[in-house]
Amino acid sequence: MAAGDGAQLPATVAASRSVEKALEEAAASGALNLANRKLKEFPRSARNYDLSDITHADLSKNRLCELPEELCQFISLETLSLYHNGMRSMSPSLGNLQALTYLNLSRNLLSSLPPSVFELPLLRVLIVSNNKLCSLPQEKTFLPNLEDTMNVGKKLNENRMKTLSLHHPEISELPLVRLDVSCNRVSHVPLCYRHLRHLQSILLDNNPLQMPPAQICSKGKYHIFKYLNMEACKRSQEELERRLRPTGFNSW
Repeated sequence: MAAGDGAQLPATVAASRSVEKALEEAAASGALNLANRKLKEFPRSARNYDLSDITHADLSKNRLCELPEELCQFISLETLSLYHNGMRSMSPSLGNLQALTYLNLSRNLLSSLPPSVFELPLLRVLIVSNNKLCSLPQEKTFLPNLEDTMNVGKKLNENRMKTLSLHHPEISELPLVRLDVSCNRVSHVPLCYRHLRHLQSILLDNNPLQMPPAQICSKGKYHIFKYLNMEACKRSQEELERRLRPTGFNSW
């Protein structure tokens, strides 16, 4: 064995023991702290511990390329931090975490957010700053089988219902109070976001914004929502006028 290999062995053993200690503590306390462990995947040894009741998980500052499926089985999770990893995609299984209130996905490599993010009925804080997001999910994106997304609260046909989560909220029903999408590539804020009536803070700094314009977004939530409402009214009026416009007359 080379001297260099031998010198690294104690650190490797110490790191392994540190992970095992964290798993042991999580089973006892309900809080899993695996931050800054250089993890490329969820520890396989976690299956040796009963983590079914954990409510808090911190896997920030690791080397995860995707959301570990194992995390999506912990349905009691209330807070989840995956800050500063290398994640490029999110599993639809995220929607399993129906108790989640806080989700930090900042400083990753996400180019889009899956509909499952908006299948979390209790989510209050969503932080996705410093990613590569080019767009934000729209209501029609995460309710693909509804002709009229505004009627989602009404009775649903059974054939449609089987493709949706039973707890699938309309965007206006989400209790989201903080949304941080700063430092991405977002150019448009969907009009349906004006229905987030609980929202107290929306951060859109350092995006190539066109709608609403950056100078409007820099003024804060009130001005953003005012713009979105005005734009929605304008489009509704244009649509109404289009429908009422007389069609051409036949020439014979």
